[in-house]
Amino acid sequence: MIGEKENISQKEHKQIEEDEDVFIEREFDFIRDKYIIQSKIGYGTFSSVYKGICRETGMNVAIKGFVRTTSQLRILDELKVLQKLDGKNNCILLLNVHKQKDNVKAVFPLIDACDFKDFLIKSTIIDVKSYMRCLINAVSHVHFHGYMHRDIKPGNFLYNIKEQQGFLVDFGLAQKAGKHSPDAAKKDPVLFINSIVKQSKPPGYFENDSRPKMRASRAGTRGFRAPEILFKSPYQTTAIDMWSVGVIFLCILTLNYPFFLSTEDIDGLVEIAQIFGHAEMREIAKKHGRKWRCNIESIPEEKVGFRELVDKFNGDSFVEDDAIDLLSRLLELDPKKRITAEEALKHNFLKK
Repeated sequence: MIGEKENISQKEHKQIEEDEDVFIEREFDFIRDKYIIQSKIGYGTFSSVYKGICRETGMNVAIKGFVRTTSQLRILDELKVLQKLDGKNNCILLLNVHKQKDNVKAVFPLIDACDFKDFLIKSTIIDVKSYMRCLINAVSHVHFHGYMHRDIKPGNFLYNIKEQQGFLVDFGLAQKAGKHSPDAAKKDPVLFINSIVKQSKPPGYFENDSRPKMRASRAGTRGFRAPEILFKSPYQTTAIDMWSVGVIFLCILTLNYPFFLSTEDIDGLVEIAQIFGHAEMREIAKKHGRKWRCNIESIPEEKVGFRELVDKFNGDSFVEDDAIDLLSRLLELDPKKRITAEEALKHNFLKK
């Protein structure tokens, strides 16, 4: 019976490999004269990423293929952001775009990045400062150009610990900060994608809340969403990215990843309340036009200090006061008081 199971497993594995080969042959046929397609290295809801080699230069590249049913406008928005950022200040560089009808491929440099969990284990304080400096530098660049990334997380920041260099990637959820203004792209997104191709470079928990429901963006990855997103506030700014940066920093300082585990927004608020307490949660809920009522006994009335929190998880290692101060400014419940990326780059922890 064991041998029979092994045979079935081998057969299934072979079928998966064959299906993948067929997919690559179909989806990448129109750029095979330019790239050697190797293997899948990542995937998401709207795209998959493959490792490849540029035939002309021999450069290792990452080729992002968008799911064909993806809105052309969504693809356009991502490409426009990448063009605007121009691969500067720790943001990934868009090398090229190839398009055949509804088949769009975006080409980037392949980044040799370490796994975030490995980084937590191996990193020194110098590595941590370098990581945070690179990450916040990228976020600052995004915000300077008037965008919110909206999905800051370890998987979207590719960091090489040996070179002490990192790159922010995946701008599929990025949006203009503030209200959207109509532009010509909305009239003909396909035309605009074609123009980009031509320009491509060579290599509360709420209890009995009778208030009207709010329509709000719910971007980002669970565990990294800012309180204003979880409260469904329609007023979301670049501050949502800084909260996500703060959660990453919290993971680093506590050696605990992921730190927040909830899958639902309500549970996410409860997890945040375990740190900030009922008093601050009531106050911030009111600012977002919501009510905070929760009868979970383990939630304290007052806030737990970040020094106490970090020492609880990482008591064996001393974390300097400047790091705790930066953490507290990043994980500020009130988005209006939360530290900006530009301010964070000037913080003592990153200047030393």
